[in-house]
Amino acid sequence: MSRLSNRATDRDSTVAGVAAEALAERRPQGRILVAGDTDGAMEEALTEGGAEVVSWHRLGLDGKPATAWPADGAFDGAVLRLPRGWAAFEMALHALAARLPAGAPLWIAGSNDEGITSAPKRFDGLAEGVETLTIKRRARLLETRRTSDSAKGNLEDWRETVALPLPGRDGALDLVSYPGLFAHGRLDPGTECLLQVLPEIAAGTAVLDFGCGAGVIARAVRERTPDARLTLLDIDAVALHAARQNVPDAECVLSDGLSGLGARERFGLIVSNPPLHRGKDEDFGMLEALVAGTKQYLKLRGSLVAVTQRTAGVGKLFKTAFGHADLLLETPQFQVWKGTPK
Repeated sequence: MSRLSNRATDRDSTVAGVAAEALAERRPQGRILVAGDTDGAMEEALTEGGAEVVSWHRLGLDGKPATAWPADGAFDGAVLRLPRGWAAFEMALHALAARLPAGAPLWIAGSNDEGITSAPKRFDGLAEGVETLTIKRRARLLETRRTSDSAKGNLEDWRETVALPLPGRDGALDLVSYPGLFAHGRLDPGTECLLQVLPEIAAGTAVLDFGCGAGVIARAVRERTPDARLTLLDIDAVALHAARQNVPDAECVLSDGLSGLGARERFGLIVSNPPLHRGKDEDFGMLEALVAGTKQYLKLRGSLVAVTQRTAGVGKLFKTAFGHADLLLETPQFQVWKGTPK
């Protein structure tokens, strides 16, 4: 695991630990919905205090089961680990609030540098009466109360259709997206660079879109090669929910890495605009694992084509892994590399 990845993990553990201490003192009772506690410390503290805990993970980290939306039902309280991005926070807040009666407690955990102090400004009328229960190690747990305002409690309340122009295609393509997804509502410049130099794909080729997001790259492949056999992999259950609608005949895999593919037919091409962040921090661990693990998932003469920020300096990484790598495109901001195992 890279140093930056460790930093992201340490922050999660710190926030969870600080929040768990405060929740243990509070000892909430009844049925509590806990969202995004990847560390598990908050859930443990609640359970030990006598609460019935129901978990919701949107991200499939470390093999955890994840879903795009929390389970239906009534809850006596909810805990939300502050997600990355205010759009994701707003959507999660509505999801939790819709499952709470008026007056029920809602706890929000996060660190100062993630913006936890700004969270009350984004309550959208769903909660009021904020109290800071604890401040330790630059982490906080806020307590607020559910109001009677209505919440958008279904995922499809957030569904949007966006028109994206794709390189080499006349006219924009309508795609499904949700707030908080990568490059929501626009074509990411890095993805555009990759699509500009995407190699010709033979009919029937098995293609993996790694870190697929809403499936923009995979959909572009489908437009160019209608009978390509597509597999889409992402850590985010909401992203995969969008991708299934944008590329309905593709196989979708929820995983935080290649290991989620298991044993299956190898691919003729792996394409990726890989995530380089975990939470607030840069994290090259996912990219490093992708490049290092590609060989066992590629057919003979199969290739990995990936776009990254130019400052990431991944040329050495590709050349070390593949022995030879081609720089397909370079701009002031991005590089597109192609690696083919010998």
